[in-house]
Amino acid sequence: MKLVKIAILSFGLAGTAYAQPDTIYNPNSTEKIPYYEQLYRFRVWRTVDLGEKQNAGFKSAQSDLTNFLLKSIQSGAIVAYDDSLKNVRSAEEILVSNQAVAEPAYDPNKSYFSNETASYRGKNYQSTRNDNRGNLPTDNQWWELAPSQTEYFTKDNIVAIQIIEDVIFDKRRSRLYYDIMSIGLLAQRSGETTINPIAFINYKDFHSVVEKTARSKDYKERDNVLWRNRYNPAENRTFTDAFKLRLFHGIIDKVENPDDRSIQQIYERNGRSYGESVFARWEEEMRLMEKEHNLWEY
Repeated sequence: MKLVKIAILSFGLAGTAYAQPDTIYNPNSTEKIPYYEQLYRFRVWRTVDLGEKQNAGFKSAQSDLTNFLLKSIQSGAIVAYDDSLKNVRSAEEILVSNQAVAEPAYDPNKSYFSNETASYRGKNYQSTRNDNRGNLPTDNQWWELAPSQTEYFTKDNIVAIQIIEDVIFDKRRSRLYYDIMSIGLLAQRSGETTINPIAFINYKDFHSVVEKTARSKDYKERDNVLWRNRYNPAENRTFTDAFKLRLFHGIIDKVENPDDRSIQQIYERNGRSYGESVFARWEEEMRLMEKEHNLWEY
């Protein structure tokens, strides 16, 4: 009887060990290169300006990367996080650009005077006439939208994306891989020049949704995830294929370092100018290419 209990216990422990998460490669990776095969790896942060001509394939009338991302977040198909990729952020939280103070809720039994305000279905209205009673705020003969409204980010506010990727040299295949970890949405409020990240998504989730949409029976849905070749439509690719083939231009902002500082922050701390940090980003790109060349020789 004791032998039976020991055997059952041993089997249970073995099952528990087998159920542990795999630590052979990064669980967020789409390349799945084992750690023991990585001769060289550095994490790199890049900013992809969607207004650049080279990145125009991601924004077209038929398929817009930012519009696809926002709709996927709103529908729940893709989960949005903060920059740590640990804390989930709701669609309502990340899409609010400017939160206006909500006026008192509309009361159908109240008689409103001219310029008196009320909140109705998420918008603020003000009365345009006196003795305004029983008229819904959507009736433009009695109401108009108040100047203070909650503003939301749209696809036009997403002017750039940030790509966080691992640059890995696979020593077994003697090849360099760009393993994208996450994508950040960089938004610009109307009338402002500053650009700030509003959410980050796991690239593995994005890859899964794009591939699923690309195989949809609905041709219109397939069109929503296409990177457009403006010179040869026969060479249109899905968004994930475009990232895989590096059909974009991104400026390096940061390379993994012990102090966790961007290139600009490093130069600022040394009393150097912003212009010098811009040239340093190009130098960093050349340094990575030289490293790749040297590893091939190795």
